[in-house]
Amino acid sequence: MQGLLEDLPLLGILELIHTTRQTGVLDVQAEVPYTVTFVSGEIISGGILDWMGLDALYASPLLPESGTFNFTHRPVAGQPLGPYGHLTTDWARVSDEWEKVCEVIVSPSHCFQGDLFPFEGQNGSSVRGAARELDIPVFQAAQMAVGALKQGRLWPLDRYEWYRLRLQPAGPRAKVHPVARHLDGKRTLGEATGAGLPQHDVRDYLLGELRLGLRFPGSGWVLRDLVWEQKYGHVPLPGAGQRPSPS
Repeated sequence: MQGLLEDLPLLGILELIHTTRQTGVLDVQAEVPYTVTFVSGEIISGGILDWMGLDALYASPLLPESGTFNFTHRPVAGQPLGPYGHLTTDWARVSDEWEKVCEVIVSPSHCFQGDLFPFEGQNGSSVRGAARELDIPVFQAAQMAVGALKQGRLWPLDRYEWYRLRLQPAGPRAKVHPVARHLDGKRTLGEATGAGLPQHDVRDYLLGELRLGLRFPGSGWVLRDLVWEQKYGHVPLPGAGQRPSPS
């Protein structure tokens, strides 16, 4: 089973697989590509590239406006992530909430500083880093950051989690792309922006390479965050890079 998402909404495809009790993998190729694995019509896993699990599934757009889908029957095994009806209801709710959250924080890769653990200290922390430190879902950490920002306990820094990545470009594009020419496998992307490369150019390059097939550990969450940043990160947030003056 395959087709265009413009012709058959994703929710209808999920419902069809569920009601016919099918087993296999649904591959969604949209702005954010992801997979959903079914056993007898129940969802047992899903995610974006190598970022898998419930957190990743809920960050996957449930209502992509365009793209393609392909369901492949194959033997897979596993336990359902939850009752199908409850799972898809929560997915729809969290997917919608993610957009509202990112209107405030831009993406979970965005770094913040403040008096709230673990954002304390000179370098602060990304929302994803906070989720790891607190051992909580990324969405929960993002909600916490939104609340702290509204309370004035956090302020944004002009850094992102993907700044720590080191890339060694190869192939023809490595010689002609202006960003690729600055990367040597030793310099981080953050160091590249610090050396004068515009942040949006580095972001666009990284997202473009991921869409062309670049893979590394963490490529799934990086791609998800970059798409959010392209949508919400064009205008710098007030106070970026500095603590607001006391009132």
